[in-house]
Amino acid sequence: MKTAPLTLVGDGIENPWNARVLQAASAMFGESCRFLDRSGLAAAWSAALPEAEPLATLTPGDLAAHAPLIALDNVPGAQSVYGFRPPRGLHPALVAGNERNGVSREVLALASHSVQIPMAGKRLDTINVAAASAVALYYLSRGGGGSLQAASHPHKRRPELLFLGAADHVEVGSAIRSAGAFGWERVLLEDRSNVWFGAPRHVTAEGRGAARRHRNPIRLVPAAPDASYAFNDVWVVTRTEGDLPLSRANLATGPRGLLVIPDETAVDLDTEPWDRLGARVRFAHLDLPAADFPYHYRLIASIALAEAARQVGQKTRVSGRPTRAEPLYDSALTLLAAEQGETVDLGELGAY
Repeated sequence: MKTAPLTLVGDGIENPWNARVLQAASAMFGESCRFLDRSGLAAAWSAALPEAEPLATLTPGDLAAHAPLIALDNVPGAQSVYGFRPPRGLHPALVAGNERNGVSREVLALASHSVQIPMAGKRLDTINVAAASAVALYYLSRGGGGSLQAASHPHKRRPELLFLGAADHVEVGSAIRSAGAFGWERVLLEDRSNVWFGAPRHVTAEGRGAARRHRNPIRLVPAAPDASYAFNDVWVVTRTEGDLPLSRANLATGPRGLLVIPDETAVDLDTEPWDRLGARVRFAHLDLPAADFPYHYRLIASIALAEAARQVGQKTRVSGRPTRAEPLYDSALTLLAAEQGETVDLGELGAY
């Protein structure tokens, strides 16, 4: 079921770089992106990106033209984005909110529906706003997709994870945050561009940027480009390469399986020696409607992680009223670099 084109609306976004990646997220699905400018975003955008086109903005009154209006926020009563069937409408819109405070109460009052992305991290339950928007657009554009699986022992179904060749420190930092929020406690990181291990302090500080409150340790294991592994099943997730769309790939292969997300700006998919990773290597693609869009590693990685987490599943939880302590995409992460014994506290850094 393909829905009508969704307008992505950023409500009160403060960081112009987040706004830029929100535009990229909407472009992945051939959609438009507009902003409710509540905190001087347009001015910050012009200062940070003087060569870019001016932001497309709207007012809360303009939202009346959009139906259904869907808020992306973990407010009480929000439905899981997994399996959510958007009602029909000529001008649907998805609203993602401020990096710290989420969707404004004014817009929540206008929204006909609210959706949230289920998180499985022990304490980290938020991801970057643009990454969250890409995940929501992926499922909403497919009429919700499959529902979240129930699993008695999710850890027995969760594959190992390899981030391969990421070339941008902020992009890989945001992807690591997504991994922690979706329940991974360890990530193999093949840092070919030296953007993480051993990078200058100002680069590592920016790349490890995440916003305040909470701690959630995740172990980063340096992986050599020539290392060989003995995984039984390896799934490589890309934008376009592969016989199967992501939703049809069985990603819940357990610890003997490996989920690989290569940075396609730096990794040549045709020449990479994939057979070094395991016995059976297969490719899955995101099945995106847009053929050309600005590539951001965090967006591709977060969609792949969301689908793997959906398939891995979560234990059934006692129903109750969810709390809205923070928005869906803003929290802090403590990273443990296993080989170097480096502990990075991200609690005081800014959000990316």
